Amino acid sequence: MDESLLLVQKIKAMYSARSFSKADDSIAGYILGDPGCLAGATANSLAEATGTSPATVVRFCRKLGFSGFTELKNSAANHIVETARDMSLRPGDDAGTVKNKVIGYTKLIMDELGETLDDGALAEAARLISEARSLVIVSEGGSGTISRAAYDIFLKLAIPCRCIEDAVFQAMEISMMGPEDLLLIIVNSGRTWNVLQNAAYAKERGLKTVGIVGPANSPLSKYLDVEILTSVFSSDYFSDICAARACELVTVSVLHSIIALSRTREQMDKSREIGLAIEKKRLPPK
Repeated sequence: MDESLLLVQKIKAMYSARSFSKADDSIAGYILGDPGCLAGATANSLAEATGTSPATVVRFCRKLGFSGFTELKNSAANHIVETARDMSLRPGDDAGTVKNKVIGYTKLIMDELGETLDDGALAEAARLISEARSLVIVSEGGSGTISRAAYDIFLKLAIPCRCIEDAVFQAMEISMMGPEDLLLIIVNSGRTWNVLQNAAYAKERGLKTVGIVGPANSPLSKYLDVEILTSVFSSDYFSDICAARACELVTVSVLHSIIALSRTREQMDKSREIGLAIEKKRLPPK
């Protein structure tokens, strides 16, 4: 079964984001363990295999946007064909074909991100960022590119912020932060040792923390006041690095837009002033 099967990835995203009940988790886990099980299954047989009831199976299907089990099964069959044809890269694919498949994969990633991002977590994170005396953004590895982008994005909203990538400097910065400041952690794996160490230090000092993280229940989770999950999945054909960075950047963009809508006139005037300062560093347009 192709790893990029659309339906399976939707289930995986909701499963990772803890969107299901305990009974739903049993069904989701069973399907994720063997996606091919849907082909010859009925609502009754799936219920029996997962220790649930046919009614629970139907409710599970409706949570995924289907009217019932038959529609879910038909959709799965269609997605198997479409995904195998449209998403798999093969030796000999020309540049145009590769381009279309990579863009298609990116669209799939964005669709899943839309399903995974929690509205409540986004709203609370935006509120904390907007109200913080200052924002300190930390990351490590590939996520560092997004932390720098976040610094640029939030600074243009006239939010006092700093971006620190070096682990030692992060610890120094955290030691000077107070209860009115906010630590924003961006790390896809949620288990980078230096980031975990500094997140624990921030928690020890009673600081507020927001994290943009890939999977649920990572080692970082226990140190976060607000956790924004992106749940990036892996594929044999496409760059997981690009997928993770795209999800992180779009999440930052969503936070930017939420905050921008709530800015005061004075704050927006300051944003325009920042924009004018940037313009002075550019050559005049032709």
